[in-house]
Amino acid sequence: MQDKNLSVSFQNVVAQITDIGKAWHSSDLLINARFNAQFVLNSIKDLPALDKIKQKNAIVVSAGPSLHKQNVLKQLKESHYQGTIVAIDGSLVKCLKNGIIPDYVLTLDPHPTRMIRWFGDDDFEENTRNDDYFSRQDLDVEFRNNSIRENEENIALINKYAPEIKLIICSSAPKNVVKRVQEAGFQMYWWNPIVDDPQQEQSLTREIYKTNKCPCMNTGGTVGTAAWVFANAILNIPRIALTGMDLGYHLDTPIEMTQTYYELQEFVNSRDELEALFPKFTFPLTGEVFYTDPTYFWYRNNFLQLLEKSVGETFNCSEAGTLFAENLPCKSFNEYIT
Repeated sequence: MQDKNLSVSFQNVVAQITDIGKAWHSSDLLINARFNAQFVLNSIKDLPALDKIKQKNAIVVSAGPSLHKQNVLKQLKESHYQGTIVAIDGSLVKCLKNGIIPDYVLTLDPHPTRMIRWFGDDDFEENTRNDDYFSRQDLDVEFRNNSIRENEENIALINKYAPEIKLIICSSAPKNVVKRVQEAGFQMYWWNPIVDDPQQEQSLTREIYKTNKCPCMNTGGTVGTAAWVFANAILNIPRIALTGMDLGYHLDTPIEMTQTYYELQEFVNSRDELEALFPKFTFPLTGEVFYTDPTYFWYRNNFLQLLEKSVGETFNCSEAGTLFAENLPCKSFNEYIT
């Protein structure tokens, strides 16, 4: 799929995402950073050095559908992999349930009620009332069907393993997440997101930095990309595999179940116009067709732009989705770990 083959309406929506995202989150980013400044004891510049084995290569565990469909975590556990494992908040519980304790876990999103779910939510019923965000797209069927019981088990699981994990926590984290991870006992290392040009006098990034003086890191707009940037640019690991980094949907997923379905209604006047906002891509490793939406496409472009400026090797081992390019070869996960 080339950009020139995308509909004008699709490209117009993609072009607006930067401004839309900043409008949605800018106030929360600054408010949260100011509140969280009191808790900043260590930043990512204070991380201890990796040993020689873990410095050689890394696996980034994102939370796309392929993580389930390809049995990635089962393969990872059985491989006795010795390199660095960088998970995101949304894949942490999945890792722990499969007997995998990540070296690092990243947070990014400032949402006040949704992000706490990944760490076990003491106010689960209240925070999910009248919000179908997860029920529309939840990949964990067991959680969807037994959410209250599963949430309680997740709380216990996080409490057990948190002290063994370095949490790379963004200054944008909402109050309930910060309180929860402190109680659980994570080793916390803070950072700031780059959300605009910090060289500009009115830069939001610059304003956030003033609150805590923590290092700033590019995120590409998503925690999965932030995890890769962290492994590549902060840990300086030269060989990285991406897993669960789909940035797209299987064809049998109804568009009503996609992440930004409701928001996209604002940009269309008909079903045909809506469907034009979900272009298809053929994954080169398998020939399987996936589709994406404007937000995931924007994330995809951001990742590839950051990849152009990076050093070392990165492989997409998700075995699914829309994230691929000449400088981003696709491999099966089994091929990478063996």
